[in-house]
Amino acid sequence: MIGPLDVISVKVWNNPNLSSPLDVGPDGMISLPLIGQVKADGLTKEQLKETLVGRLGEFLNSPEVDVQILRVNSKRYFVYGGVGRPGEYPLVQETTLMDALSSVGGFKEFANTKKIYVLRGTQKFNFNYKDVSKGKNMDQNIQLKNGDRIFVPE
Repeated sequence: MIGPLDVISVKVWNNPNLSSPLDVGPDGMISLPLIGQVKADGLTKEQLKETLVGRLGEFLNSPEVDVQILRVNSKRYFVYGGVGRPGEYPLVQETTLMDALSSVGGFKEFANTKKIYVLRGTQKFNFNYKDVSKGKNMDQNIQLKNGDRIFVPE
């Protein structure tokens, strides 16, 4: 799904003046010559393509449109506590908790890897890194969602 602040590429066959990378605005809109503002927020690449074909069809004969997501800036997760690089990380593809922890520069010396947890709104998910890394309690290795906050206690 496309979200605010993402960067997408729109290519219209045989129309270089309509083909360019576009920033999705904070309001979820993109702007194209001929058709003006189009809502991109919440749409898949395919849905946006269909919308653009419909709108451009008012001006062009059978437009061929390609939409690609160049950079995802709208979705992210956060890591706090006893890791090498705490902070904000982009959520650009399906990412498990184990995947996320592999990209934070390791654990600090006194990190409690048995008591890691994720906050998702009011939900709390417990995660025991030692167990999961040994193939136990694999159900704890959840898929991250936009806005998840991972805490590694020290």
